[in-house]
Amino acid sequence: MKKIVFFVIFTAISFTVYGQQFLWSTVRGNETRHVPLNNVTREVLVFYDQYELYYDFTGYSKSRFIESFDYGFENWDWINEIVEPTVFALRSNTGRGSVVIVMCISRENVNTIIFSNFVDGDFLMTHRSRREQFQNWFRTLLN
Repeated sequence: MKKIVFFVIFTAISFTVYGQQFLWSTVRGNETRHVPLNNVTREVLVFYDQYELYYDFTGYSKSRFIESFDYGFENWDWINEIVEPTVFALRSNTGRGSVVIVMCISRENVNTIIFSNFVDGDFLMTHRSRREQFQNWFRTLLN
């Protein structure tokens, strides 16, 4: 399942997955809806309320993220070019239902959260019963 989840992340990012939908980004001037960085937590809480679970792929340096999750995504230049806090969200279908992927990228780090309604025992996940804790924790990822 781990390979499937990361395959979804990186194929969705490269815009090659059928059914993938880029939802929003903190980057101005692209084809998606712009969300200012100070409104990101509010937007992410919509996903938190909609899905039963989230999977925590946070705490990676850029180099460690690339090293750990290199599932055929060959060009990493885009991730290394990001120096200002940048967040984007996309929805994809895994064949078992939709997932929403939120990536927070800063000068040195990559934090990814995947919201889903299906359980996979191989990943750190939590139920949405602790909304305030999640909100406070998520805000720390935006620095």
